[in-house]
Amino acid sequence: MVNKKLFLSVILTTCPLVSNAQVITDSLANDFRTFAAKNFSKYRTVNLFYETKWAHDYTLTLNDKEVEKRRKKNLHTLRFSTMIPVLKKKNVSLYANLQYSRYHFQTYDNENNPSCIFLRETYDYIAGGLNGSYYINLFGKPLILSASVSVDGWNEGWGMVYGTASAVMVFKNTKQTSISAGLMGMTLFSSIPIMPIVTYWHRFNNPNLSVDITMPSQFYLRYEMKNQRLSVGAFMSSDNFYLRTELDGAPEICYYSDAVLKPEINYEYIINKHLYLSAHAGLSMVMKGGLYKKNRKGMKVTTTSHGKEKTEVEPLVKQSRSPIPFFNIGLSYSLFK
Repeated sequence: MVNKKLFLSVILTTCPLVSNAQVITDSLANDFRTFAAKNFSKYRTVNLFYETKWAHDYTLTLNDKEVEKRRKKNLHTLRFSTMIPVLKKKNVSLYANLQYSRYHFQTYDNENNPSCIFLRETYDYIAGGLNGSYYINLFGKPLILSASVSVDGWNEGWGMVYGTASAVMVFKNTKQTSISAGLMGMTLFSSIPIMPIVTYWHRFNNPNLSVDITMPSQFYLRYEMKNQRLSVGAFMSSDNFYLRTELDGAPEICYYSDAVLKPEINYEYIINKHLYLSAHAGLSMVMKGGLYKKNRKGMKVTTTSHGKEKTEVEPLVKQSRSPIPFFNIGLSYSLFK
């Protein structure tokens, strides 16, 4: 009999909630742990989140030359996502997903000059698609093969079509420990087209205390009570949207990406059988950010360290900023208990 939670976990693995060209975000967090979740299901059918960040300075550079140095304020983000089952059979599962994000912020400098990058105060980003999974046994271990295809867009039209494919094997799944590993391949991701996935969950002698790791996207130490859970850790996330620019040397339409690592404290509360409330507070630490071409392509940069050359894909226009505090509150509905 196929474990339904295994199916859901693979769909979460192959359904990036935010398509970012450099990082695999928290959507990679999967739930192969049959006994781990207890009262907290990681699969949520509908999610609504509101996030605010502190005002901060930012600098944009093009070809190592500073092109804009300003300050962002009134940063507010609204996110909505849903994943609905379309087909569920013994060894096959198909889900439809939809994500919407609205970003609002203002930029200014001391001379009241307009930004040549951020021409508006509000940006909308939408993405949707299908995720399919197939469950088999290989060498006596569960193996989940999955794939997804998605398309994104903005208020001015369509964006790009992109896809993922993954194979993940569950090596151990007991009441105390769960371990799985595999590979995921992605389109449009020119930096790391293939990425390993490793998940580890372990419950300590104290049954309320556990460690929950999904590399490379998140790691948490969790303390769980009957209808509450407190987690301390970090996860990778990103803000992404299309925009028009007036910057010389940059395409007219660009893809903005701010890939971050977020150390945080996360509190969750079960309102009733299907409703969850969450609150997150922490720091947003930029890993790589800036403007790419609409097709996510940046520029290849070769550096030499200790006599070895290393080639990376950098944004066409690089963005730098200091770590900033953030606060996020969310409400989720789970169709499944």
